[in-house]
Amino acid sequence: MNENKDLKPEEIRKAIWGLNQKRSVLQSRLMSPPAMVEGCLHKIYKKCGNPKCYCATGKKHGPYWAISRKIETRTKITYVSDKKVIKKATAHKRYNKDLARLRKIDEKIYSWLKVLRDKKTIIYEK
Repeated sequence: MNENKDLKPEEIRKAIWGLNQKRSVLQSRLMSPPAMVEGCLHKIYKKCGNPKCYCATGKKHGPYWAISRKIETRTKITYVSDKKVIKKATAHKRYNKDLARLRKIDEKIYSWLKVLRDKKTIIYEK
């Protein structure tokens, strides 16, 4: 995970400090979540089925916003027209992305700490 294991301990500490600063900002944002709606937001374009409609030969109708989510083994799609609901679904997506970023930062910090440990560890033999 760490590109350069030849860094000096103070350089590793500086890298960890920088990651910790990013982590702190991300964590404070995650600690105050906005109102959210669960599910994935999609733009859907559809054909209406009327053979005389312009969508029969080219451009489809839409975009229509929809939220999809898994319920047991099936996917449920709910069409949405309310801008507030769309904004809340977008907030849910952003929150999950921030959680993933936090996990990656934690993994990097953990990895750097292991490198730091290994630099200070010797093998003891008699």
